[in-house]
This record gives sequence, structure tokens and C-alpha cells, in this order.
Amino acid sequence: MGGVSPQPIVIIDDDKAIRKTLQLHFESQGMQVITANFAKEGLEKLEQLDSAIVILDLRLPDTDGVEILKELSKTGKNYYSIIITAYPDMESTVKAVQNGVGEYIHKPIDIQELDNAVAKAEDFFSSLKANDESLVSVPPLDSTDTVFVGKGQLMKEVFKMVGMVSMSKSPVLITGESGTGKELVAKAIHLSSKNASAPFISINCSAIVDTLLESELFGHVKGAFTGAINAKEGKFALAGDGTIFLDEISEMSFGLQAKILRVLQEREFEQVGGKTKIKANCRILYATNKNLEQMVREGKFRDDLYYRIKVINIHIPPLRERVEDIPLLALYFIAKKGLETDRGIKYVSREALNWLMNRQWPGNVRQLENAITHTVIMSRGDRIFLKHFMAAHKEKTGAEELTPEVNIDAPVVTPKNGYRPVSLNEVEKEQIAKTLNHTKWHKGETCRILGITRPRLDRKIKKYGIVSLHQYLQDD
Repeated sequence: MGGVSPQPIVIIDDDKAIRKTLQLHFESQGMQVITANFAKEGLEKLEQLDSAIVILDLRLPDTDGVEILKELSKTGKNYYSIIITAYPDMESTVKAVQNGVGEYIHKPIDIQELDNAVAKAEDFFSSLKANDESLVSVPPLDSTDTVFVGKGQLMKEVFKMVGMVSMSKSPVLITGESGTGKELVAKAIHLSSKNASAPFISINCSAIVDTLLESELFGHVKGAFTGAINAKEGKFALAGDGTIFLDEISEMSFGLQAKILRVLQEREFEQVGGKTKIKANCRILYATNKNLEQMVREGKFRDDLYYRIKVINIHIPPLRERVEDIPLLALYFIAKKGLETDRGIKYVSREALNWLMNRQWPGNVRQLENAITHTVIMSRGDRIFLKHFMAAHKEKTGAEELTPEVNIDAPVVTPKNGYRPVSLNEVEKEQIAKTLNHTKWHKGETCRILGITRPRLDRKIKKYGIVSLHQYLQDD
């Protein structure tokens, strides 16, 4: 391990041989070591310290390690706990993690594994000493209610449209790529309407087979089809004066499209197998990630329904077109996930936010939220740094894995043959972005380091789409 640890190590274990062995091991590296063989004795010694690395046996004569973790969490002091145990089981592991343990090591102890855990503890304490200027405060939230976040011009136009359409019952078609937040817009319209207290019911038309979707929407009478043992009310009846949100309307069959058109025209419907006309008082909102106009031309969507539902169109821009909103979204999601998981994240580094802004997010806001959720859950302490994002995403695989155009801060990952082919454009963007971050976006100093003119630097920034956090986190 690199150098002398600034933090004392407190070892609490009733096994005298383990205490002595670990004490000699860490003292040989110049570390201050304090030992105790009972929980009470260990807690008394920890009371004298403002911070410490705690190596803790899970089972002690007077209590168990989880109880000590609970007591440590009440102090408000900075402790990094490493559990060691000869009794590995899922229940104790879960309890230890829930109470803030940093590492969990099984006996017999692998000394290299323990050294690595102590090194992580040192990194944790080093991060607490980060310069305040490198950190951005995470705004506190009172609830985890999902809200729309954004201050760019594109999102301001969306907010205006929501305000204008919310007080009428006109059909609204909400369009945008997957993950942009179409259902959030629908909810915002509903909650801004005069019937906000009435139900908001969302139906994903692509998730239910057509025969069941009709029953789901309109309900059915007893015996209407095989398995219809009892009558059932549909979503249109249950919505009352509220809102029905039909997501992925493009996936609805022609036959069902015709019945939706009738609801729009006549404001009434019939249950499956029924003959009684039922009044439809709800408002209907629609959403799709496909080009309905093109589908109409190709004969894949009814033209009469298309023109009825596209009275008003609200288009949600993809995240790549509103990069300025990424820091605000990131701070909101960190606060939200911190509140949901009781993590209490207070700060995130500017370097991490810059990194998020210079990533591609093909899954849009949903992918960004998922990435931040993963990071918050896997991080420790009240601060998130770039290394936390990188460590968390290193574990992620599949569709949700981050796919950077150029990762300006991550270490180069080379294949087994030692060579990772990259384009010259990628190399140039990476170098320019790193230099700009190093100079805190002082363009004159950046030009001096890179040996280029100011106009050329500006052209390169525009060409590669390099963005800076300081442009978007100014005080309002």
C-alpha cells in the first residue's frame, strides 16, 4: 500500500492471535493500530477518535458486529468498517451492508484482500478531503415524486405546451425517442388540469396482446369470451373524469384503432360482449416513439385516427439535443435515489458531471437515471466522484451499459493483444477535452498548451461537441 495511512486502524476481535497478527502487519507499514477484544471496549476507544478504519469481527462475546455498525452510524463521525467473519451467510451479509459496512471478508483472512480493503478505506478518506471548489452540492428533496427537470430552451417550450394544453380536453400526441419521458409529460398535463384529483391511468399498448387490450380498455360482460367468469370494468370506466394515457399507440391493431376513434367521436363505448353504451368522460393522451405520419403513408396506421389524435403534438427532444440539462438531471436523480435508498448523498464532483455531459446516452433520460441509480447504490459516503461512476459502470453489462463516443477521463481498456484501435478524431477530442478540463476551460491557456490558435480551438470544440459543466451550473 502506498505510504502511511493518515487514519488509525481499530481492530475489534476476540481472537487474540488474529488481533496480534493484524497489529504487527499494519504497524510494520507505519500505521497506528488500536485493538480491542470486546465490542464495549472497541466503542469506548472509537469515541476518542474523530475517524478511523474499523476492522471488526462479526461475532463478539458481548454483541455482534452489526450492532457496533449501528452504534457507529449514530455518532455522525467518519468510520470505514471492514467486517471479518468465519460465519459467512446471506442474512448477516445483508444486515452488514444495510448498516454501512465497507468491505466483508471471510476467515481465514487473505491478507492481500484485507490490504485492498484498507486501501479502499484510504481512498474513501482522501475523497472526504476534496477541495470544496471541485464539488457541487446536491439539492435536498422532500419527496421522491418524479418531476420534469430542465432549463434549456427546448424543454422550456415543452413546459409551455404542457401549460397551454392542460386546461382543455383536446387530444394530445406526445412523441419522442424511448426513454425521453413521454409518460412524465402526460402526467404533468393531467396534474395541471382541473381534474388533477381524478385517476391517471397508463396503458402500454405494446405490452398487452390485442384481444386482452380491448377488454383492458373497455371491460367485458360475464361470458363474453372463454374465461370471462365475471364482468369487469375497463380502464375508460375506471378513469372517470381523469386521464387515460395510451403509450405506444402505434402498436394498436386496426380494429382497436377504429374503436378508439369511435370513443373520440362519440364519447362513448361498449364493453366486450355488451350492448349498453357507456359514456366516456375521460381525457385521452397518446404517445409513440415512431413516425405515425410515415406509418399512415405505408398503410400501417389509420389516417382518420392519426388526424384526430394529432390535434396538438408535444415532441420531447432526445438527451443529446439538451446536453445542458444533464447536470441538473444528474443532481436531481442523485438526490432522488439518495432519498429512496437513505444514502444521504450531499455532493458530486464537477469532474463526474463533466464526464456525464460528454457521454452518449442512446437510452436518453431513462438510461441516465438507471446509471445514476446504480452508482448511488454502489457508492459509499456522502460524496460521488468520477471513480464511483466508472467503478459502477464497469460492473454493468448489456443494453444499459454506457456507450461513450469518447470517454475523456476513463483509462484506456486494451484487448488481450495490447492494442485498442482508435480514430485520430477520438484521440484529438480526448486530448482537447482533457486539456480544457485541466485549465478549467481557460481557452487562452488551453491554446498555449495545445499549440493552436483560438479560432481553431473553437472550431474543434464545435466539431466534437465538447461541453463544459461551468456553462450550465451558473447561479440563477
